[in-house]
Amino acid sequence: MLYRENGHFKTSYRADQQIFPILQDRWAIGLLIAAAFLLVPMLASDYLFRAILIPFLIMSLAALGVNIPVGYCGQISLGSGAFMAVGAYGAYNFFVRVPDMPLVPAILLGGLCATAFGILFGLPSLRVKGLYLAVATLAAQFFSDWMFLRIKWLTNDSPSGSISVNGLQVFGLPIESAVSKYWFCLVFWW
Repeated sequence: MLYRENGHFKTSYRADQQIFPILQDRWAIGLLIAAAFLLVPMLASDYLFRAILIPFLIMSLAALGVNIPVGYCGQISLGSGAFMAVGAYGAYNFFVRVPDMPLVPAILLGGLCATAFGILFGLPSLRVKGLYLAVATLAAQFFSDWMFLRIKWLTNDSPSGSISVNGLQVFGLPIESAVSKYWFCLVFWW
């Protein structure tokens, strides 16, 4: 901690609930985000984008998703990767199987698939908590692993289960280079 919050008195509930209540924190985060949008694409290499920055943004989105049950509700969730995988494979299938499906609606529909999968495993788990809820979410993880390995239609009959899509574009802008994929992930993260 470089400094302490001193002399910043909150006069409303909204002010008390701010993520960055101190003005210099808001400026620092704003500068950091501006640097992520402007400086990083000019300075980073193709390897840095593909191996570090894009996976970092994707995993930080996953961490935000885990923060809801663990951080806000205090429940242990071991199956968050399953819900992320269901959303990713759902978005992939919508994009590949529906003709002329735009990328952003495919991602949002993949999120709805993850929601449905969460409801499928969440409804039987409504009365359990603590360790039992962790075991129920772990069951979702194992079931999703089994499902993606055994039901070949979900992976478009890929022998390895690995999926990839070509010709991505958003609003007519192609997403082919590492920089454009980084910007797309950064905008979704924002």
